[in-house]
Amino acid sequence: MIALCAEHHAKADAGAYTVDQLRSFKRDGAERAGEIRGRFDWMRREVLWVVGGNFYFEVPTIFSFRDDPVVWINRDDDGYLLLNLWMLTMSAAPRARIRDNFWFSQGTPEDLESPPHGRLLNVRYWNGDALRVTFLDLASDQVARARWPDAEVASWGLSFPLTAAEIHLRVAGTNIEFGPRYTTLPGVAIRNIFFARSGGGIALG
Repeated sequence: MIALCAEHHAKADAGAYTVDQLRSFKRDGAERAGEIRGRFDWMRREVLWVVGGNFYFEVPTIFSFRDDPVVWINRDDDGYLLLNLWMLTMSAAPRARIRDNFWFSQGTPEDLESPPHGRLLNVRYWNGDALRVTFLDLASDQVARARWPDAEVASWGLSFPLTAAEIHLRVAGTNIEFGPRYTTLPGVAIRNIFFARSGGGIALG
């Protein structure tokens, strides 16, 4: 038996942790007792990142703006992938950010949603800036095809089951948006492109 707090119990029920990770909680429970909230516990060694309707696998810098990373991935000493994101904005006010799977709410969001299961962060600001991150498990390639019917899943050469993370980002007052099906940038819309095992994805500016 592994005793968990209400937050981590909900995350475990939602599938956030592997069996080995749950066992490590039991071994290291005292050290983890003071762990802060506002964290994605979906730590995997392989993740399919779905950003603005495009797909990224083993791509450390997914999106950069004027040579600065906006969405990028680190790997910790145990080989787990960690999400980083810096919200772009036209506003002078600070915006939410994610550092190595820890998210921080900054500024004054109009709405912030982060249920206890730890698979979702949804932040909206009064001016229209928005961020949404959703982690999900893909039990098979059939599940992936059903979720993204226009993508060429069979050509990706990925092994399932696999964890995915969908990221949507809107920069209000600009034509930069990473929506559910498209990435919209100045003068172009991009969708259903599979980036794999490269140093970078999309660079703007």
